Amino acid sequence: MKTNFIIIALLIGLKLFAQSEIKVSDGLSIYQLSEHCYEHTQNHNNGLIFINNGEAVIVSTPDSDEETQNLIDWVRNEKQATIVAYVIDRWHPDAMQGLDIVQQNGIKNYACHLTRKIAIEKNLPVAEKSFRKKKTIKVGGEKVICHYLGQAHTPDGIVVYVPSEKVLFGGNEIRNYNGWVGNIGDANVNDWGETAQNVKKEYGEAKVVVPGHGKYGGAELLDYTIDLFSHIQTPSDAQKTLESKFKTDSVFSFPSETLISKDENGKQTLKNAVMVVQDVNKYVRIESPEIVFQPEKGRVDSKTGRITIFDKTASGEELRSDVNYNKLIIYKYDETIGFVVVLKEIIKEL
Repeated sequence: MKTNFIIIALLIGLKLFAQSEIKVSDGLSIYQLSEHCYEHTQNHNNGLIFINNGEAVIVSTPDSDEETQNLIDWVRNEKQATIVAYVIDRWHPDAMQGLDIVQQNGIKNYACHLTRKIAIEKNLPVAEKSFRKKKTIKVGGEKVICHYLGQAHTPDGIVVYVPSEKVLFGGNEIRNYNGWVGNIGDANVNDWGETAQNVKKEYGEAKVVVPGHGKYGGAELLDYTIDLFSHIQTPSDAQKTLESKFKTDSVFSFPSETLISKDENGKQTLKNAVMVVQDVNKYVRIESPEIVFQPEKGRVDSKTGRITIFDKTASGEELRSDVNYNKLIIYKYDETIGFVVVLKEIIKEL
């Protein structure tokens, strides 16, 4: 009877952690995941906080300077902890927009060497310290492990693990269950499944897994991500050569015959269409029964079809990935990011 009571008490404790929300500001919330770990989230963009014996490490910045400062103030003032390290997990703005604020606060900051390389190339704020594959940071006597395990959502993304809490921050390498596939504009979807397998091999013991976006869960998120990308196939060299004919200097072009209708706002509906979207960083080819194009917004929507993404290199167009999809959105983010390519679902039957 005593044993049953202890188990019930532990379950109640876990439930309280999962339900507790701390509102730091109108846009920034914090959830306690375990005794010493917290998730910070803004606009469904997640990060991790580990506080132990008066010291703290924060992983990923909110996507604004104001909320990054609010987060730093909360750890310092509300938790009375010294922030000994700030870890940037990837180069996208929803993970490092506030890096300049971190540096203004005099906090030691780390990133994978690939993140620093991309930041330098794109004239973004650059983390002060870097590591190649793996970095262990001591926080109040406990380890925090930062680990690069392969390309996925971006070429440089890392995961961060707290062994004493069995809490894993999967970043955008790990997807939330039944959520959107997300932005694959800078992704290597061919390697993503293998990278997720590497994460599971190293940290499959995790009890709590925090994805870069959406609801946290358990180790089942690792299996979900592995399954999501395990079926991706790379087209042959013959297909690659064929696609190269669609190279164009235009941002949007239609290298096949299409039926186009326009509404009074200029929105175009293209039937049985092939569409190319290109900027400095990306070359994307979409083939779909129907594409909706809004020229003034620079936005493309499609319910179903096939997308091929190329990464432009010094030697020409190099194929990155080729997948069937349900629900696609493409829009221009800014000059640094270029076009964002967002998918709802990847279809397995290729």
